[in-house]
Amino acid sequence: MEFGNIDNLKFIVTPVLVVVFLILGFRKRQNILRNIGWKNDNIYSFLKAIFLSIGAFLVFLALLSPQKLKDEQKIEVKGSDLYILMDISRSMLAQDTYPNRLELSKKELKEILSNLKGDRVGIVPFSDSAYIQMPLTDDYFMAINYIDAIDSKLISGGGTQLLEALKLANSSFEKTEAIDKNVIIFSDGGDREPDVLSFVKKNNLKTFIFGVGTADGSVIPIDNGFIKDDSGNIVVSKLNDTFLKELASESGGNYYSLNNLSTGSYKNLIEDIGKLDKTSQREENLKTYEKYYQYPLSLGLFLILLGYFLPKKEREESYV
Repeated sequence: MEFGNIDNLKFIVTPVLVVVFLILGFRKRQNILRNIGWKNDNIYSFLKAIFLSIGAFLVFLALLSPQKLKDEQKIEVKGSDLYILMDISRSMLAQDTYPNRLELSKKELKEILSNLKGDRVGIVPFSDSAYIQMPLTDDYFMAINYIDAIDSKLISGGGTQLLEALKLANSSFEKTEAIDKNVIIFSDGGDREPDVLSFVKKNNLKTFIFGVGTADGSVIPIDNGFIKDDSGNIVVSKLNDTFLKELASESGGNYYSLNNLSTGSYKNLIEDIGKLDKTSQREENLKTYEKYYQYPLSLGLFLILLGYFLPKKEREESYV
């Protein structure tokens, strides 16, 4: 026997509090009855406390989801290897998308992860530099936690070094001996970089790119106002998707617009990923469990109701 939801162990405080409140309530009731000259039948009060306490404990036990291993078998999982390159430069804080470009990208990325099956993903934030925040894994829950931690302050500076991010992803692909190298990029664009195009073609990287933002653009907020250029003018950051579209096309990938009027682009990406060769193969253990939570839950609720409706005043009598 084991428990499937051990995270619910924190709720053990509930039956403990029930017992404490019952003890305090019992003492308070005894004092009140003693002051007015009535005598309480301790048997009924004791049974009421026992029923409520055991009932609360059984409900807590049900929350832990007791289970027993019924069957275990090895299955072959096939998927694609995907590295996600997230632009976290200061321009991604522009608010021409709500709440800003970076947060909208993170939201879209979570939608992507919730629709993947068997694919391994890694995360590389990039700005003036880049680093592997999370190596390739199929643990999407862990990936979402990493996504939540992404912000524009992870890397100092405000530039966009896409080439360095691509080099890190490619190096990781080679270490895992990946056959197909697929990269998902979230960025608001930048100047044309021939070195990036050359590197992608030379290393057979296929890029699927989300162009984040709008053509009208927006100012970039900072702590004490907005980012200004060397002349003191407020900078307006606009989506520069020309190079992004070229990069996606030249690498054999695809380009998707991402703003508040074109959310849901992840569906097109999921469709494109589904067409990729599933070159990542591994074995996983598939376990089937027999669930038993319903038994302590039913008995616990019954005891709680029994304790709640158990009569007590009928056994009270005045002192002679």
